[in-house]
Amino acid sequence: MAAGGGALGAGDEFLDVIYWFRQIIAVILGVIWGVVPLKGFVGIAIFCLINAGVLYLYFSSFQQIDEEEYGGTWELTKEGFMTSFALFLVTSLAFFKLVCELCW
Repeated sequence: MAAGGGALGAGDEFLDVIYWFRQIIAVILGVIWGVVPLKGFVGIAIFCLINAGVLYLYFSSFQQIDEEEYGGTWELTKEGFMTSFALFLVTSLAFFKLVCELCW
């Protein structure tokens, strides 16, 4: 039971898993993009495709859930996307700056 007296459902837990999985992907890709360095529109577009694609494969193939229980495929695909995008940008810029300072 939650502190407010209500119980968290399995749906909320699954959305939390998707949210945190997306954050982990953002950090990993941010480190890779910062070290490589992959910049500009191409870097952002590839991040978006990988981020959305991995999550789609996770919930459609690996978990085999009914997307309609959670509001459809689009709702699951965009769950936590903007925060992961911001985390990706911060991580990639931080590692890019770190690599540039170490090289100079």
